[in-house]
Amino acid sequence: MHDTPGPGEAQFQQPQGGGQGKYPPVPPAGGHVPPAPANDPYGQPYPQIQAPPPEVTLASNKPVLITSGLALVGITLIGLGFLVGGEPEKFMTVGLQFLPLAVLAALAFAGLRNSVAAVFTYVWLAILMLGVLLIIASYTVMGTITDINVFYQWLANPRDVPITQVFQEDAGSIILFSLVLMSLVTLISLAMLLRPVRVLVSRVIPIDPDNFVHKIALCFLTLITIGSFLPLIVLGGQPPLLMLINAPTPEGSLGQSMDIRVRPIDLIYQFVWTIPATFVAAGWPIARNFRAMLKRLDFVRPTLLQVVGAIVGSVVLAAAAFALDLGINQLWRSMGWGTTDVEAFNRLMSQLITPVGAVLIGVTAGVGEELAVRGLLQPRIGLIASNLVFTSLHAFQYGADALLSVFIIGLILGLIRMRTNTTTSAIVHGVYDFVLVMGSTIALTGQ
Repeated sequence: MHDTPGPGEAQFQQPQGGGQGKYPPVPPAGGHVPPAPANDPYGQPYPQIQAPPPEVTLASNKPVLITSGLALVGITLIGLGFLVGGEPEKFMTVGLQFLPLAVLAALAFAGLRNSVAAVFTYVWLAILMLGVLLIIASYTVMGTITDINVFYQWLANPRDVPITQVFQEDAGSIILFSLVLMSLVTLISLAMLLRPVRVLVSRVIPIDPDNFVHKIALCFLTLITIGSFLPLIVLGGQPPLLMLINAPTPEGSLGQSMDIRVRPIDLIYQFVWTIPATFVAAGWPIARNFRAMLKRLDFVRPTLLQVVGAIVGSVVLAAAAFALDLGINQLWRSMGWGTTDVEAFNRLMSQLITPVGAVLIGVTAGVGEELAVRGLLQPRIGLIASNLVFTSLHAFQYGADALLSVFIIGLILGLIRMRTNTTTSAIVHGVYDFVLVMGSTIALTGQ
């Protein structure tokens, strides 16, 4: 299975994503940037949102009020969830992965017309970037733990437990290496805020270097995409989430002694948050009304031929993916490289390897991931870059072998979206996941 809930190309020509010379060449930094064409390679106005002239930048406070209202409602709901506890708390915990991103998008759209909102956008961007770096560092540290129970004892009484009993011998060098890489990635991400850098980037992906929303998105997506691979790199190719599941305890592995598996209800929680967050990131309700937002995402009613073709194509794709996985696995083993721990991954997903789980994964991953990646990102950052984002969302639970398979499948879904629409690619993605999970379910039932 290539798409799971998170805890998210060939050589391309300018512009990326199939433009093939439709955009005028970008002049050197400091020169005049010619206007974008009337339509982008996806048949949508590009860019749809333009900053107004300077004399009207402060004319409206409505975007700021809408953004503030959304943030206030979200923060209130999360606070109530943690206060009540139980499932509401778990639901709001999932929301913490999406609400901050929606607020950043809303602030960026408001910043097109209001300088105060633009300032708050930079502040919120800095806070989110710090949060992402802390998550990356946490996954790295967890991957160096020798015994999870000893780790908890050390947290409670640091003086009573020698640190050498808590972490691996090379933990210090691993963490130092991770800090160096995180610093480098942070600098690369911040460089995207500089116009000359964005002008260079716009030569290969279809962004507008003068669009404030594009600038903020490019900075944050760079950090998310590259940063998600760092734990996998510094931990010797082992995905941190599976290492955590395999972390030794006196009772066996952590995956055996603690119930940290993904539950079916967790998929529903994630889906409930993903959809509105994607809508906000597409400009609703600040920059676009609901109909314009759906058009921006290209989430339209498919034709009967597209539906039938998507269902048939997804079954063929699932069969091809099975052969692809076998080929990649054999290649990795022949090169002496480590492969993804399938047993640990199955323990993580064991509650979802059922017919109900197959339906849930098909709907939530198919619709949610396609709206966010192929609908939202691909038209603006191109096929390769959006697929790298898609692949990076799986880097915490997959090794390099499985990530290569994810990348290839993502390319196919991206091409389908380019040729048809997001709805069709969502059907392909959803049925594809359903077939894979049902195959795993039947295989486990027959054992």
